[in-house]
Amino acid sequence: MIVCSLPRCGATRFCLDLEKKTGLKFVGELHPIHIDSNRKAEVHETGFQINFSPSKFADLLHNNDDNIVLINQHPYLMVNQASFVILRKNMADASLSLANFLLKMYPGMKPAAVIQQLKIMHNDHLGLMTYLNKYPKDIIWYEDYYATKGTATPLLDKYIGKDLILREITTYYGSYI
Repeated sequence: MIVCSLPRCGATRFCLDLEKKTGLKFVGELHPIHIDSNRKAEVHETGFQINFSPSKFADLLHNNDDNIVLINQHPYLMVNQASFVILRKNMADASLSLANFLLKMYPGMKPAAVIQQLKIMHNDHLGLMTYLNKYPKDIIWYEDYYATKGTATPLLDKYIGKDLILREITTYYGSYI
């Protein structure tokens, strides 16, 4: 089973909940960064990410029917096969959360590197929404599923490059407030 999302849209927690409901094993984000790496598991609020051996990664790409697989980078490439799509209504909040998470995951990260990741997410959002506008699927909205709005950004709030990052988010999604 495939769940398509974007970073910081609550999909990891959603997949963990889905695992309990369906009995299928959630294997985490299917992304090559997780081949023999558990960095996400060390810093993510759920503490969850399975490390993939190269063989397991290839096997999951080939057949993921017996697992729950999260695709949250370049999800537009797999959304036609997705059982669920989960997104935020307010992508500026997702961007703020991503910037804060990157600073947690990679202390000392330069503003240009954060901005590059925000641009990748923006492009992924554009591709995903372009597909969904032509081939609609039900979307589970973060704000409705978790009954919450906004995002806390304690690391970004103290970050020297905060204004550059906020300006970038504003160019993508309008006001970040």
